[in-house]
Amino acid sequence: MNFKEIIKTNLKNIPGKHIKKKYVVIECDDWGGIRMPSKKVHEKIIKSGLNIKPSRYDYDTLASSEDLQILFECLEQVKDSKGNSAVITAVCNMTNPDFDKIKESGYKTYFYEPFTHTLEKYYDNNVFNIWRQGIDRGIFFPELHGREHISVQVWMEELRQGNEELRTAFDHGFVSLCLSNIHKEVQGFRPEFFFASEHHIPFLKQSIFDAVKIFETTFEFKPEVFAPSNLVFHPIFEKSLAKSGIKYLYVNRNMTIPDSRGSIKVKKYTPGKKTNDGLIYYTRNCVFEPTEKNYRGIEYTLKQIEASFRWGKPANISTHRANFMGTICKENRDAGISELEKLLKQIVKKWPDVEFVTSREAMNNYFYLL
Repeated sequence: MNFKEIIKTNLKNIPGKHIKKKYVVIECDDWGGIRMPSKKVHEKIIKSGLNIKPSRYDYDTLASSEDLQILFECLEQVKDSKGNSAVITAVCNMTNPDFDKIKESGYKTYFYEPFTHTLEKYYDNNVFNIWRQGIDRGIFFPELHGREHISVQVWMEELRQGNEELRTAFDHGFVSLCLSNIHKEVQGFRPEFFFASEHHIPFLKQSIFDAVKIFETTFEFKPEVFAPSNLVFHPIFEKSLAKSGIKYLYVNRNMTIPDSRGSIKVKKYTPGKKTNDGLIYYTRNCVFEPTEKNYRGIEYTLKQIEASFRWGKPANISTHRANFMGTICKENRDAGISELEKLLKQIVKKWPDVEFVTSREAMNNYFYLL
Protein backbone atom coordinates (compact mmCIF):
# COMPACT_ATOMS: atom_id res chain seq x y z
CA MET A 1 0.00 0.00 0.00
CA ASN A 2 1.55 3.29 -1.09
CA PHE A 3 1.46 6.58 0.85
CA LYS A 4 -1.56 7.94 -1.03
CA GLU A 5 -3.53 4.76 -0.36
CA ILE A 6 -2.60 4.85 3.34
CA ILE A 7 -3.89 8.42 3.63
CA LYS A 8 -7.12 7.55 1.81
CA THR A 9 -7.65 4.41 3.89
CA ASN A 10 -7.30 6.38 7.12
CA LEU A 11 -9.41 9.32 6.02
CA LYS A 12 -12.43 7.16 5.20
CA ASN A 13 -12.40 5.74 8.75
CA ILE A 14 -12.27 9.05 10.64
CA PRO A 15 -15.95 10.17 10.50
CA GLY A 16 -18.50 8.64 12.83
CA LYS A 17 -18.45 6.98 16.21
CA HIS A 18 -15.32 5.54 17.78
CA ILE A 19 -15.28 2.36 19.86
CA LYS A 20 -12.54 0.64 21.83
CA LYS A 21 -13.45 -2.93 20.89
CA LYS A 22 -11.72 -4.47 17.89
CA TYR A 23 -14.48 -6.14 15.89
CA VAL A 24 -13.68 -8.10 12.73
CA VAL A 25 -16.57 -8.82 10.38
CA ILE A 26 -16.23 -10.96 7.24
CA GLU A 27 -19.08 -10.19 4.85
CA CYS A 28 -19.13 -12.70 2.02
CA ASP A 29 -21.53 -12.06 -0.87
CA ASP A 30 -23.41 -14.29 -3.33
CA TRP A 31 -24.44 -17.29 -1.24
CA GLY A 32 -27.46 -19.15 -2.58
CA GLY A 33 -27.43 -17.59 -6.04
CA ILE A 34 -26.40 -19.51 -9.14
CA ARG A 35 -23.47 -18.55 -11.35
CA MET A 36 -21.73 -21.30 -13.35
CA PRO A 37 -23.78 -24.51 -13.00
CA SER A 38 -20.97 -27.04 -13.35
CA LYS A 39 -17.59 -27.82 -14.85
CA LYS A 40 -19.34 -29.64 -17.70
CA VAL A 41 -21.50 -26.62 -18.52
CA HIS A 42 -18.46 -24.35 -18.32
CA GLU A 43 -16.67 -26.47 -20.92
CA LYS A 44 -19.74 -26.47 -23.20
CA ILE A 45 -20.10 -22.69 -22.98
CA ILE A 46 -16.43 -22.15 -23.83
CA LYS A 47 -16.66 -24.53 -26.81
CA SER A 48 -19.87 -22.91 -28.05
CA GLY A 49 -18.19 -19.50 -28.24
CA LEU A 50 -20.79 -17.78 -26.08
CA ASN A 51 -19.64 -14.37 -24.88
CA ILE A 52 -18.53 -14.65 -21.27
CA LYS A 53 -15.66 -12.58 -19.95
CA PRO A 54 -13.11 -15.02 -18.49
CA SER A 55 -12.74 -14.42 -14.75
CA ARG A 56 -12.61 -16.17 -11.41
CA TYR A 57 -16.41 -16.15 -11.46
CA ASP A 58 -16.26 -18.90 -14.08
CA TYR A 59 -15.49 -21.12 -11.07
CA ASP A 60 -18.24 -19.68 -8.88
CA THR A 61 -21.11 -22.05 -8.26
CA LEU A 62 -23.36 -23.23 -5.45
CA ALA A 63 -21.17 -24.51 -2.64
CA SER A 64 -20.89 -28.29 -2.34
CA SER A 65 -20.63 -30.15 0.96
CA GLU A 66 -16.89 -30.39 0.43
CA ASP A 67 -16.57 -26.63 -0.21
CA LEU A 68 -18.46 -25.86 2.98
CA GLN A 69 -16.64 -28.36 5.16
CA ILE A 70 -13.22 -27.09 4.06
CA LEU A 71 -14.29 -23.49 4.65
CA PHE A 72 -15.72 -24.31 8.08
CA GLU A 73 -12.56 -26.17 9.10
CA CYS A 74 -10.54 -23.08 8.20
CA LEU A 75 -12.79 -20.79 10.25
CA GLU A 76 -12.71 -23.04 13.31
CA GLN A 77 -8.91 -23.21 13.35
CA VAL A 78 -8.62 -19.64 14.60
CA LYS A 79 -10.05 -18.33 17.90
CA ASP A 80 -10.45 -14.75 19.05
CA SER A 81 -9.85 -13.25 22.49
CA LYS A 82 -13.12 -14.73 23.76
CA GLY A 83 -12.47 -18.19 22.35
CA ASN A 84 -14.87 -17.75 19.44
CA SER A 85 -14.07 -19.05 15.97
CA ALA A 86 -13.95 -16.77 12.96
CA VAL A 87 -17.40 -16.30 11.47
CA ILE A 88 -18.56 -15.50 7.96
CA THR A 89 -21.64 -13.37 7.43
CA ALA A 90 -23.04 -15.16 4.38
CA VAL A 91 -24.95 -12.57 2.36
CA CYS A 92 -27.61 -14.66 0.61
CA ASN A 93 -29.82 -14.59 -2.45
CA MET A 94 -32.89 -16.61 -1.60
CA THR A 95 -34.07 -17.82 -5.02
CA ASN A 96 -32.98 -18.78 -8.51
CA PRO A 97 -34.86 -18.99 -11.82
CA ASP A 98 -37.02 -22.06 -12.39
CA PHE A 99 -35.75 -22.60 -15.93
CA ASP A 100 -38.23 -25.35 -16.80
CA LYS A 101 -41.31 -23.32 -15.87
CA ILE A 102 -40.01 -20.19 -17.60
CA LYS A 103 -39.45 -22.13 -20.82
CA GLU A 104 -42.86 -23.81 -20.57
CA SER A 105 -44.44 -20.33 -20.44
CA GLY A 106 -42.69 -19.42 -23.70
CA TYR A 107 -40.48 -17.02 -21.74
CA LYS A 108 -43.57 -14.93 -20.98
CA THR A 109 -43.62 -15.42 -17.22
CA TYR A 110 -40.85 -15.45 -14.65
CA PHE A 111 -40.82 -18.25 -12.09
CA TYR A 112 -38.38 -18.78 -9.26
CA GLU A 113 -37.49 -21.51 -6.79
CA PRO A 114 -35.89 -21.31 -3.32
CA PHE A 115 -32.13 -21.79 -3.48
CA THR A 116 -32.55 -24.87 -1.28
CA HIS A 117 -34.41 -26.51 -4.19
CA THR A 118 -31.63 -25.52 -6.57
CA LEU A 119 -29.12 -27.11 -4.19
CA GLU A 120 -31.05 -30.39 -4.40
CA LYS A 121 -30.86 -30.26 -8.21
CA TYR A 122 -27.11 -29.57 -8.21
CA TYR A 123 -26.07 -32.14 -5.61
CA ASP A 124 -27.34 -35.55 -4.54
CA ASN A 125 -26.69 -35.04 -0.84
CA ASN A 126 -28.45 -32.57 1.42
CA VAL A 127 -25.98 -29.68 1.32
CA PHE A 128 -28.31 -27.41 3.24
CA ASN A 129 -27.77 -29.57 6.32
CA ILE A 130 -24.13 -28.39 6.21
CA TRP A 131 -25.37 -24.79 6.10
CA ARG A 132 -27.38 -25.47 9.25
CA GLN A 133 -24.38 -27.03 10.95
CA GLY A 134 -22.34 -23.90 10.21
CA ILE A 135 -25.09 -21.70 11.67
CA ASP A 136 -25.37 -23.90 14.78
CA ARG A 137 -21.59 -23.82 15.26
CA GLY A 138 -21.57 -20.02 15.10
CA ILE A 139 -19.26 -19.78 12.07
CA PHE A 140 -21.73 -19.13 9.24
CA PHE A 141 -24.48 -16.54 9.68
CA PRO A 142 -26.85 -15.57 6.84
CA GLU A 143 -27.99 -12.05 5.96
CA LEU A 144 -29.79 -10.82 2.85
CA HIS A 145 -28.45 -10.06 -0.65
CA GLY A 146 -31.85 -10.02 -2.35
CA ARG A 147 -34.34 -12.44 -3.81
CA GLU A 148 -32.14 -13.33 -6.77
CA HIS A 149 -28.78 -12.03 -8.04
CA ILE A 150 -30.28 -11.40 -11.47
CA SER A 151 -31.67 -8.39 -13.35
CA VAL A 152 -34.80 -10.44 -13.91
CA GLN A 153 -36.93 -8.05 -15.94
CA VAL A 154 -34.15 -7.05 -18.35
CA TRP A 155 -33.14 -10.72 -18.72
CA MET A 156 -36.72 -11.82 -19.42
CA GLU A 157 -37.21 -9.08 -22.00
CA GLU A 158 -34.14 -10.25 -23.91
CA LEU A 159 -35.28 -13.87 -23.71
CA ARG A 160 -38.73 -12.93 -25.09
CA GLN A 161 -37.09 -11.12 -27.99
CA GLY A 162 -35.54 -14.44 -29.00
CA ASN A 163 -31.83 -13.78 -28.56
CA GLU A 164 -30.35 -17.10 -29.69
CA GLU A 165 -27.15 -16.90 -27.63
CA LEU A 166 -29.06 -16.00 -24.49
CA ARG A 167 -31.49 -18.87 -25.02
CA THR A 168 -28.60 -21.28 -25.57
CA ALA A 169 -27.09 -20.15 -22.26
CA PHE A 170 -30.56 -20.49 -20.71
CA ASP A 171 -30.74 -24.11 -21.85
CA HIS A 172 -27.54 -24.74 -19.88
CA GLY A 173 -28.99 -23.10 -16.75
CA PHE A 174 -26.63 -20.14 -17.17
CA VAL A 175 -27.69 -16.48 -16.95
CA SER A 176 -24.61 -14.25 -16.90
CA LEU A 177 -24.03 -13.81 -20.63
CA CYS A 178 -22.60 -10.54 -21.98
CA LEU A 179 -24.64 -8.95 -24.77
CA SER A 180 -23.52 -6.03 -26.92
CA ASN A 181 -26.88 -4.24 -26.76
CA ILE A 182 -27.11 -4.18 -22.97
CA HIS A 183 -26.19 -1.23 -20.74
CA LYS A 184 -22.74 -1.79 -19.18
CA GLU A 185 -24.19 -1.70 -15.65
CA VAL A 186 -26.36 -4.71 -16.41
CA GLN A 187 -23.87 -6.79 -18.40
CA GLY A 188 -24.20 -10.38 -17.29
CA PHE A 189 -27.63 -9.54 -15.81
CA ARG A 190 -26.21 -9.44 -12.27
CA PRO A 191 -27.58 -6.34 -10.43
CA GLU A 192 -31.06 -7.20 -9.16
CA PHE A 193 -32.14 -3.60 -8.61
CA PHE A 194 -31.18 -2.16 -11.99
CA PHE A 195 -34.31 -0.89 -13.72
CA ALA A 196 -34.87 0.72 -17.09
CA SER A 197 -38.51 1.74 -16.65
CA GLU A 198 -40.84 2.87 -13.89
CA HIS A 199 -42.89 -0.20 -14.73
CA HIS A 200 -40.05 -2.32 -13.30
CA ILE A 201 -40.32 -0.77 -9.83
CA PRO A 202 -43.36 -2.67 -8.39
CA PHE A 203 -41.74 -6.01 -9.30
CA LEU A 204 -38.57 -5.03 -7.43
CA LYS A 205 -40.43 -3.78 -4.36
CA GLN A 206 -42.29 -7.08 -4.21
CA SER A 207 -39.00 -8.98 -4.56
CA ILE A 208 -37.85 -7.44 -1.25
CA PHE A 209 -40.92 -8.68 0.62
CA ASP A 210 -40.61 -12.10 -1.04
CA ALA A 211 -36.92 -12.35 -0.14
CA VAL A 212 -37.47 -11.52 3.52
CA LYS A 213 -40.36 -13.98 3.79
CA ILE A 214 -38.36 -16.80 2.17
CA PHE A 215 -35.36 -15.95 4.33
CA GLU A 216 -37.41 -16.24 7.52
CA THR A 217 -38.98 -19.52 6.37
CA THR A 218 -35.57 -20.92 5.46
CA PHE A 219 -33.51 -19.84 8.47
CA GLU A 220 -36.24 -19.32 11.11
CA PHE A 221 -35.14 -15.77 11.91
CA LYS A 222 -35.41 -12.44 10.10
CA PRO A 223 -32.57 -10.68 8.28
CA GLU A 224 -31.40 -7.35 9.66
CA VAL A 225 -28.69 -6.52 7.11
CA PHE A 226 -29.22 -5.94 3.39
CA ALA A 227 -26.43 -5.68 0.82
CA PRO A 228 -27.79 -5.01 -2.70
CA SER A 229 -26.18 -7.03 -5.45
CA ASN A 230 -23.46 -5.24 -7.44
CA LEU A 231 -24.12 -2.22 -5.20
CA VAL A 232 -26.84 -0.98 -7.54
CA PHE A 233 -29.80 0.37 -5.57
CA HIS A 234 -32.25 3.27 -5.56
CA PRO A 235 -33.55 5.11 -2.46
CA ILE A 236 -37.11 4.42 -3.66
CA PHE A 237 -36.73 0.88 -2.30
CA GLU A 238 -35.60 1.89 1.19
CA LYS A 239 -39.13 2.07 2.59
CA SER A 240 -39.78 -1.53 1.51
CA LEU A 241 -36.61 -2.66 3.26
CA ALA A 242 -37.57 -0.87 6.48
CA LYS A 243 -41.12 -2.26 6.41
CA SER A 244 -39.61 -5.73 6.05
CA GLY A 245 -37.59 -5.33 9.25
CA ILE A 246 -34.19 -4.58 7.71
CA LYS A 247 -32.10 -2.31 9.97
CA TYR A 248 -28.85 -1.81 8.03
CA LEU A 249 -28.28 -1.04 4.34
CA TYR A 250 -24.86 -1.50 2.77
CA VAL A 251 -23.86 1.49 0.63
CA ASN A 252 -20.80 2.95 -1.06
CA ARG A 253 -19.91 6.55 -0.42
CA ASN A 254 -20.43 7.00 -4.17
CA MET A 255 -23.09 4.56 -5.30
CA THR A 256 -24.70 3.61 -8.60
CA ILE A 257 -28.34 4.69 -8.81
CA PRO A 258 -30.50 3.60 -11.80
CA ASP A 259 -33.20 5.81 -13.27
CA SER A 260 -36.37 5.15 -15.23
CA ARG A 261 -34.66 5.76 -18.60
CA GLY A 262 -32.19 2.89 -18.35
CA SER A 263 -29.31 5.18 -17.38
CA ILE A 264 -27.42 5.56 -14.12
CA LYS A 265 -26.16 8.33 -11.90
CA VAL A 266 -23.98 8.46 -8.80
CA LYS A 267 -25.35 9.35 -5.38
CA LYS A 268 -23.20 10.23 -2.36
CA TYR A 269 -23.99 8.46 0.92
CA THR A 270 -22.89 9.13 4.50
CA PRO A 271 -22.22 5.90 6.43
CA GLY A 272 -23.92 5.98 9.83
CA LYS A 273 -26.77 8.20 8.66
CA LYS A 274 -30.24 7.13 9.74
CA THR A 275 -32.94 7.55 7.09
CA ASN A 276 -36.48 8.79 7.65
CA ASP A 277 -37.59 5.18 7.28
CA GLY A 278 -35.28 4.06 10.08
CA LEU A 279 -32.55 2.36 8.05
CA ILE A 280 -28.91 2.95 8.93
CA TYR A 281 -26.37 3.16 6.12
CA TYR A 282 -23.12 1.28 6.60
CA THR A 283 -20.11 0.57 4.45
CA ARG A 284 -17.27 -1.93 4.28
CA ASN A 285 -13.77 -0.63 4.92
CA CYS A 286 -11.58 -3.65 4.06
CA VAL A 287 -11.22 -5.90 1.01
CA PHE A 288 -10.14 -9.52 0.76
CA GLU A 289 -10.40 -11.09 -2.71
CA PRO A 290 -7.62 -13.73 -2.83
CA THR A 291 -8.58 -15.21 -6.22
CA GLU A 292 -8.91 -11.83 -7.92
CA LYS A 293 -6.43 -11.21 -10.72
CA ASN A 294 -5.03 -8.11 -9.02
CA TYR A 295 -4.93 -9.55 -5.49
CA ARG A 296 -2.21 -7.85 -3.43
CA GLY A 297 -1.80 -10.33 -0.58
CA ILE A 298 -2.98 -10.35 3.02
CA GLU A 299 -0.78 -7.38 3.94
CA TYR A 300 -3.08 -5.09 1.97
CA THR A 301 -6.10 -6.30 3.96
CA LEU A 302 -4.18 -6.09 7.26
CA LYS A 303 -3.29 -2.45 6.57
CA GLN A 304 -6.98 -1.70 6.05
CA ILE A 305 -7.89 -3.48 9.29
CA GLU A 306 -5.18 -1.50 11.08
CA ALA A 307 -6.68 1.78 9.86
CA SER A 308 -10.15 0.67 10.97
CA PHE A 309 -8.95 -0.05 14.50
CA ARG A 310 -6.85 3.14 14.64
CA TRP A 311 -10.04 5.19 14.26
CA GLY A 312 -12.26 3.02 16.42
CA LYS A 313 -14.24 1.35 13.65
CA PRO A 314 -15.24 -2.29 13.16
CA ALA A 315 -13.13 -3.86 10.41
CA ASN A 316 -15.75 -4.95 7.89
CA ILE A 317 -14.03 -7.16 5.32
CA SER A 318 -15.69 -7.51 1.93
CA THR A 319 -15.25 -10.81 0.10
CA HIS A 320 -17.14 -13.17 -2.22
CA ARG A 321 -18.15 -16.82 -2.32
CA ALA A 322 -16.15 -17.22 -5.55
CA ASN A 323 -12.92 -17.15 -3.53
CA PHE A 324 -13.73 -20.40 -1.77
CA MET A 325 -15.45 -22.60 -4.38
CA GLY A 326 -13.66 -25.69 -5.68
CA THR A 327 -16.33 -27.81 -7.36
CA ILE A 328 -15.39 -26.51 -10.81
CA CYS A 329 -11.75 -25.72 -10.06
CA LYS A 330 -10.16 -27.21 -6.95
CA GLU A 331 -7.10 -24.94 -7.34
CA ASN A 332 -9.38 -21.90 -6.99
CA ARG A 333 -10.65 -23.10 -3.61
CA ASP A 334 -7.18 -24.15 -2.43
CA ALA A 335 -5.80 -20.69 -3.18
CA GLY A 336 -8.66 -18.86 -1.47
CA ILE A 337 -8.74 -21.01 1.66
CA SER A 338 -4.95 -20.88 2.02
CA GLU A 339 -5.00 -17.07 2.00
CA LEU A 340 -7.98 -16.93 4.36
CA GLU A 341 -6.16 -19.12 6.86
CA LYS A 342 -3.07 -16.87 6.67
CA LEU A 343 -5.19 -13.75 7.12
CA LEU A 344 -7.10 -15.05 10.15
CA LYS A 345 -3.93 -16.22 11.90
CA GLN A 346 -2.23 -12.88 11.33
CA ILE A 347 -5.27 -10.99 12.64
CA VAL A 348 -5.25 -12.77 16.01
CA LYS A 349 -1.47 -12.55 16.21
CA LYS A 350 -1.37 -8.82 15.48
CA TRP A 351 -4.42 -7.93 17.62
CA PRO A 352 -4.79 -10.47 20.47
CA ASP A 353 -7.87 -8.64 21.80
CA VAL A 354 -9.77 -8.94 18.51
CA GLU A 355 -13.36 -10.26 18.41
CA PHE A 356 -14.84 -12.11 15.41
CA VAL A 357 -18.49 -11.10 15.08
CA THR A 358 -21.33 -11.14 12.56
CA SER A 359 -22.43 -8.02 10.73
CA ARG A 360 -25.49 -7.55 12.90
CA GLU A 361 -23.51 -8.03 16.13
CA ALA A 362 -20.96 -5.42 15.11
CA MET A 363 -23.54 -2.91 13.96
CA ASN A 364 -25.96 -3.44 16.83
CA ASN A 365 -23.07 -2.57 19.13
CA TYR A 366 -21.54 0.18 17.00
CA PHE A 367 -24.76 2.03 16.12
CA TYR A 368 -26.61 1.46 19.40
CA LEU A 369 -26.59 5.16 20.31
CA LEU A 370 -28.49 6.20 17.19
